[in-house]
Amino acid sequence: MQLASFLIAVNVIAATVWLVLKNRNVALILVFFGVLMTLAAWLLNVPGVRQDFDGFIFFELQEWVAGAFSSRLAGSGLMVMFLFGYLEYMKTLRADNAFLYVMLQPLSVLRNYPNLVCIILIPIGTLLSYALPSAAAVGLLLVTTLYPVLRGIGMGKMSILSTIVACTLLDMGVNSPNTILAAGLLGMDVVDYSKYQLQVALPLLLVITLVYYFFIRRDARLHAGAYTVAQKPSGEDLMKWGHEAPLYYALFPLLPLLLSVVFSASLPLVGEHYYLSLNGAIVLSFFVAGVLDWIHSRSFRQSVAAMSVFWRGMGKGFTSIVVIIVAADVFAQGLMKLGVIDSMVQLAQSVRIGRTGITVMLSVLAMFSTVITGSSTATFAAYGQIVPGAAFQFGTDPLQLMLAMQLLAGIARAVTPISMVMIAVAEAVDVPPFRLVRFHFVPICIIALLTLAVLLLIPL
Repeated sequence: MQLASFLIAVNVIAATVWLVLKNRNVALILVFFGVLMTLAAWLLNVPGVRQDFDGFIFFELQEWVAGAFSSRLAGSGLMVMFLFGYLEYMKTLRADNAFLYVMLQPLSVLRNYPNLVCIILIPIGTLLSYALPSAAAVGLLLVTTLYPVLRGIGMGKMSILSTIVACTLLDMGVNSPNTILAAGLLGMDVVDYSKYQLQVALPLLLVITLVYYFFIRRDARLHAGAYTVAQKPSGEDLMKWGHEAPLYYALFPLLPLLLSVVFSASLPLVGEHYYLSLNGAIVLSFFVAGVLDWIHSRSFRQSVAAMSVFWRGMGKGFTSIVVIIVAADVFAQGLMKLGVIDSMVQLAQSVRIGRTGITVMLSVLAMFSTVITGSSTATFAAYGQIVPGAAFQFGTDPLQLMLAMQLLAGIARAVTPISMVMIAVAEAVDVPPFRLVRFHFVPICIIALLTLAVLLLIPL
């Protein structure tokens, strides 16, 4: 049964890659093959599957897909739709152009040095990622606020998207689901476990920033004549942007970002009773911007009409990103129901190698599993269970082993086109996630190798 499941999974993955590269409908492909793998698991009687689908299988599968939409829409999907709705509202108010006008003034000094952007953006984005546990949320926030600005200074589209993804590589923070799970499995307090994460955060952040500095510089040189002059806004455009809306409107696109960080549970800048989620921050920003626009325009009817585009933007977010995220989730769950990840866990438990070897092996398996499922959370939930026993059996530090698996599984999200962060960032500017994977595959692999070396060498 395990061999049959493995062969089905390999063939399905190969067919999926081939069809996606042929520019077929990605969402339909992922849903179809996800359902197909789940049906195969039911027919093969993979343990646990028939308990999950104990009714008429064809009806059960439809309910399962519908449930995937329901769960995503109640969580990350709603966040994506809120962000897209808010972005559409910013465009209507011309607040996005006001933001561009203000930000391009100081950043204009970087026109000839786009590689320096990563030195500034990656540490700030990583701090934001620490405050907000959702990599997709961080990626979308940075895309909606900084992407047009960085294009304005002549930075290439793919370099911008790749740098934004680099801000989400380190899976850390007390609100991270994997951090909470890891601390529980090790019998530690979440805050104490997070302190050990911070010990390795600085050297790993330095590794990521240096790799991207040279990578972006190389990309800028290779495409020096391709997208520098054409993408820079003219002086006339800048002057026009500066007069399309009051300059204080430039603060509106940043409001969700500022509110979600200031009132984050991970950065206790205010009292614990004043926590504000990202969704709440977007809604609050929406109403604040609406009231200020009403005061400025002195027309209630006009301001309400402008606010109504929020719902249209939510629809765009649903059709362009949420549908693909749900489809990727169905595909990943289909793979897991086939028992492929369980087989890998059993393989890791059965192999007898040294202390360093078990750390490398489990980390590589966690990365590979994340690549094929698109979910570091699902992968870490499966592999994290064996860490305490494996650490005792091989005489290695369970904390070091757990950190290595968690961080490398998080990095692997950047080299799979079906992870939420890759879908959200790439699709937000109409770039196929596969193209983004190909673009930064080499630097991400270098970062993964250096991260593993750092984790093996730094004493905790």
